[in-house]
Amino acid sequence: MKKALIGLLSVALFPGLQAADAPTVASVKKLGGLVLPWPGEEGAWEVEFHLRGRDLTDEGLASVAALKKVVALNLRDTKITSAGLAHLKGLTSLKRLHLERTKVDDAGIASLMSLSQLEYLNLYGTGISDKALEQLSELKNLQKLYVWQTKVTDEGVAKFKKARPKVKIVQGVDLSKIVVVKKVEEVPDGELKWVAVKPDFKPQKSRPGSFIIVHFENKSGVPVKLYWVNYGGGLKQYGDIAPGATKRQTTYSDAVWLVKDAKDVSKGYFVTSAKNAKAIIPKLK
Repeated sequence: MKKALIGLLSVALFPGLQAADAPTVASVKKLGGLVLPWPGEEGAWEVEFHLRGRDLTDEGLASVAALKKVVALNLRDTKITSAGLAHLKGLTSLKRLHLERTKVDDAGIASLMSLSQLEYLNLYGTGISDKALEQLSELKNLQKLYVWQTKVTDEGVAKFKKARPKVKIVQGVDLSKIVVVKKVEEVPDGELKWVAVKPDFKPQKSRPGSFIIVHFENKSGVPVKLYWVNYGGGLKQYGDIAPGATKRQTTYSDAVWLVKDAKDVSKGYFVTSAKNAKAIIPKLK
């Protein structure tokens, strides 16, 4: 009785959905997935887990695979691994696939090779390397590929581009190489909050945002080191700031900047906003 009711409600909400398929849609939703009809294609689906289904594991992907005609699938920030991608082999209608910041690596790429319609693939923040690019170059309909914050090298990208020159491959940007043309953009429009920390704390990760500039003012009385916390949680040093000095730094909104002392002990951090700002490093104990 309960299954029958689910079927009737789902058919009413999604025209074109067969009652026999309704329990599958219900099981995906139970896992936290958002299931939406794909525009202009009857019986096709867009499935998203990145908003409220981030606890999705490899086992849960079996329910997604049961939908068959999935055109777009967003698994960003979920707990899936390379082993779980085996469930996707039968989704031959898939055109868009998000795997950002998952535990996917080279071992899982083989499971994607049957996705002949795939046009967009986002592997940002995963464990893939040049080996993955060699396999992905065989996906003939691929148009856009993200490999930011992975183990992929410039040499691997060059080789991929030679094989697939029409595919746009995105490696990200180097903040230290960004040049600002308009001086008016450099005017600080606010002050960032200093957050003091304990030596053993773990900083939050930066998130992609809009381009801004921050002026770091060292009023601590001692030399400090400035680090950007990247999108994977790693640290990249962007120089030292002498006592009383100011460092102008190009960055993005929602970026995390960590300050350490000369002994490499974490002292505090700033999280950027959407506007240019100054960040005052206070007296350190």
